[in-house]
Amino acid sequence: MTARYGGRAMLVLAIPVAVALVIPLLTLGSYKRLFETKFHWAWLLGIGLAIQLGLEYYTLPHRYWNSYGYGLLVGSYVLVLAFFARNVVLRGMSVVLIGVACNALVITLNHGMPVKLPPEWRHESWAQPTVKHHPRKHGEHLTVLSDIIILRHPYDNVMSFGDLIISVGLVDVAFHASRNPKRRKKKAQRAVARMSARS
Repeated sequence: MTARYGGRAMLVLAIPVAVALVIPLLTLGSYKRLFETKFHWAWLLGIGLAIQLGLEYYTLPHRYWNSYGYGLLVGSYVLVLAFFARNVVLRGMSVVLIGVACNALVITLNHGMPVKLPPEWRHESWAQPTVKHHPRKHGEHLTVLSDIIILRHPYDNVMSFGDLIISVGLVDVAFHASRNPKRRKKKAQRAVARMSARS
């Protein structure tokens, strides 16, 4: 779980991002509406992700992991959570917020994300502990929400349920952001009118 593990984790999460970007094409949505969607406090997300990438790609001395490293990691999640909370009015963003919160809770309680590693991966160079990830140990908390979903070849990675929730949320955000809000409103009004007529 050195920088290479972090890079692999980012790669796996990049897949739902790519899927989300294809959603408007598959569902006849509008890329113009998607890219014109206004996100507030985007700088918080940028700083938070930059801190996490820095912790993965910069080899912080081990003696600082439980002090500076842990503080930076938790702080990065505070920034990321603040961004998603600020934009929760966007449909689907609340789902992403829940996924990020699940990961943040486990990381905060366990001083990093516990990872369930298959025995054959334990001695790989990319599977060594970092500030953000470490092999799961006995007595850790909420391990059901930790990295326990094993992805074999070609990914060779482990995901959490929080990661899956984030993936679903990103697709949901892309779908609704690419829709015409006026058209959604008209459909909702027609649905209400039909229900009223039946009653």
